[in-house]
Amino acid sequence: MISTLLVGFGFSATTFHLPFLNYLPQFSVDVVISSKPDTVKALLPHAEVYSSLEEALKIHDVDLVVITTPNHLHAPQAELALAHNCHVLVEKPFTLSSSDAEALVALAKTKEKQLCVYHNRRFDGDFLTIKQLINDGKLGDIKRLESRFDRFRPMPRDRWRENAGPGSGIFWDLGPHLIDQALQLFGEPEKVSANILALRENGQSDDTFDITLHYSDKVVKLGSSAFQAGATLRYDLQGTKGSFRKFYLDPQEDQLRAGLSFDDENWAKTKEEQHGVLVVANHSGALEEETIETFKGEYLTFFNRLAHAIEDGNFSPADASTVIPVIKIIELAMNANEQNKALPFN
Repeated sequence: MISTLLVGFGFSATTFHLPFLNYLPQFSVDVVISSKPDTVKALLPHAEVYSSLEEALKIHDVDLVVITTPNHLHAPQAELALAHNCHVLVEKPFTLSSSDAEALVALAKTKEKQLCVYHNRRFDGDFLTIKQLINDGKLGDIKRLESRFDRFRPMPRDRWRENAGPGSGIFWDLGPHLIDQALQLFGEPEKVSANILALRENGQSDDTFDITLHYSDKVVKLGSSAFQAGATLRYDLQGTKGSFRKFYLDPQEDQLRAGLSFDDENWAKTKEEQHGVLVVANHSGALEEETIETFKGEYLTFFNRLAHAIEDGNFSPADASTVIPVIKIIELAMNANEQNKALPFN
């Protein structure tokens, strides 16, 4: 069994990590770092609770450290865990600089430990669906992808993600997921351009962004808005044979929030009315429309693969080495936004 130390016990920890760590028999959450021991004990009565990661690592010999703290703490806490010879799963964004990302990957290699980033959106059902459509050649050569995470949150809230500070703002929050998915599909771009804005009244951090990844033969548009109150476009994938459009977000996040059991028949299933639509030209050139059933999401697979990586040395579901380009693109996009021009990725 993989003895696990959970750093942080807020929304991310209790919604996106703890349900899987509790459900899967490979993991045992034995230690938690939190300033609210009573809250921890209510859910994990047998766990030891500490206020300091450094103190806990001196006392406990754990296998895995899961980091769910504010973004600016990811790099130093991951470094500390690796220094104590632990495997590490760190929430996105991996780090706030590519130099930190590269240093941590090098340290993990030296220590011969798994260093994984929580890019669970690689296992969204709709992402798995468009990945299969591309691999099957259903749309021909891909020429354009628009990928979005829009929400209706017109008023800022008082929380670290939205307050001023390093790693705050919607671009650091949602940008890593969108960029990572694009890189999984198409690899690294030639150029990056960006428009990153704070449009909400009294907002202290960015709440809207539009990023363009420029390739030699295609363009990828990534974005998020805080002002989309209607049905949200998730993907618009266009190719030489046709196009595919999908609205609404993958259901797993809302199901986790609602506490839906992983054993429920509806777990990770997209509602029929929210499936995407493929439109392609037939042999005579006429356009034909087909509803494409969305694959089931596989967040459970993420944690199963992480367990196998730790136990058997397999490649992890989001090895940190594959995430360094994500951080580089975020850095480049922020520079492109400031300079108001496309910048080369090299």
